[in-house]
Amino acid sequence: MTQTRAVWDRFTAVAEREGDKPAIVDAVTGDAIRYADLWARADRLAAALKDRPEPTVAVIGEPPLAALALVLACAAAERCFIPFSDREPPERLHAFLARLPGDTLVASTSGLDALQTLDLPADGALAATDLVWQAGPGDVPMPPTPLPFLVTHTSGSTGWPKAIAFSQATKRHRTEQSIGLFDVGPADRILSPTPLNHSLGQRHFFLALMTGATLIKAYPFRPDLWIEAVQRYQVTFAVPVATHLKILQKNLFDDPTILSSFRCLVTSSAPAEPAFKSAVLDRAGFQFWEIFGMTETACATAVHYQPGDDTAHLGQPIPGTTVRIGQAGPEAGTGEIEVLSDCLCDGYWNDPDRWAAAVTEDGYFRSGDLGRLDAHGNLIYLGRLTESFESGGLIVFPAEIERVISEHPAIDQCLVFGTPDPMFGNLISLAYTTTGPLEDRDLIRYARARLPKTMWPARLFRQDQFPLLASGKPDRRGLAARLIAQAQGAARPSAAAPS
Repeated sequence: MTQTRAVWDRFTAVAEREGDKPAIVDAVTGDAIRYADLWARADRLAAALKDRPEPTVAVIGEPPLAALALVLACAAAERCFIPFSDREPPERLHAFLARLPGDTLVASTSGLDALQTLDLPADGALAATDLVWQAGPGDVPMPPTPLPFLVTHTSGSTGWPKAIAFSQATKRHRTEQSIGLFDVGPADRILSPTPLNHSLGQRHFFLALMTGATLIKAYPFRPDLWIEAVQRYQVTFAVPVATHLKILQKNLFDDPTILSSFRCLVTSSAPAEPAFKSAVLDRAGFQFWEIFGMTETACATAVHYQPGDDTAHLGQPIPGTTVRIGQAGPEAGTGEIEVLSDCLCDGYWNDPDRWAAAVTEDGYFRSGDLGRLDAHGNLIYLGRLTESFESGGLIVFPAEIERVISEHPAIDQCLVFGTPDPMFGNLISLAYTTTGPLEDRDLIRYARARLPKTMWPARLFRQDQFPLLASGKPDRRGLAARLIAQAQGAARPSAAAPS
């Protein structure tokens, strides 16, 4: 089925060496599983999967500790593993499953209505996972392409989620890229507050189990759990999303010793604010990195920040990767960020037309992100292509305004978007949360003192908190849609009309 067992081969070599060492620790329950036991459990599950005809295993929700070996079992049995979030509504989960090619084993904590529950031996390996096992729809024929080892779905915030496919060889190569870049090894204790259905949760999982490090699962993310796990298990390495770091900011700045065990901290998934990064550098006794990439490309650019560095850029392409600015953007020098990588995924499963549209004729992946390269070849991120908008005849890049507003000491989070206006096309609108008292008029004065007139926010929306996607990122699209509807309704927020 899959072309190689590259993931399984590397894991077993590590497990043979690290047998008695904890492989995974659940920071919520305190339970742990050793490498030797994880290997044995994966072997038993692989044997059970080989006895069944289904080529695909779909797991809904975060697998309990007893079931995490399923990922490795799929590698050993050459099956395809597909994790889904249990935060999806049932109707959407059924739609996901209905699109999967071939017969599928579906595992979840409580089962899904309308799916047949399988009668499995009570003493069998599958039953021991504490999951409910059901049969998927199986109405879509298998494509002629090789069966992938792993399929990860995007959030779908800009359309139907993309099913990103990885062979074992590709997943191993991408993991080895991170191992080399950040010098990850057996002595590391890797913190993972992100779910397995998210590419970052998978990165943590494979980084640990392909190096002999210990994975500290601290899911779901809570600031108190994150801090407790770091201190209790003396975490040395993590790749948190920028949103999590922002939520933790006050704790980390009030007590810098929280991070004293870290060897390396990498921020990812969305660019962190330059002021926050500079503040971390002032306090850090560890390597502090930022990377840019996406699930399809793995890491594309990286920067190891040093005290005093300019933190407004996302670094330069790493070995094996080329970054260019492709389709011209609305301003000179800007355009879509395109990535050529030796760690590119293996396409979108059973969706060749969509994949063909995502890649240029010469093999560059079209990121959908807007950016430019500075005089030194550093990548400057300007936001999603779909986030820029016209206001007063000029193109507005939200990331440029957000970068300045986020430096206000009372601002916690901020998002910029356009609200339709008959005169200006769109009004520059700012949604924000605070860490303390802040009057709208003071924020307006702050913005006007630091931004050109063409970037002045005209409409402000103070929020108690931002809605989050399952990935931990703010739900920019959902929040903007709600606030645009609010602005067009009877209730009008504070406004500072353009002049």
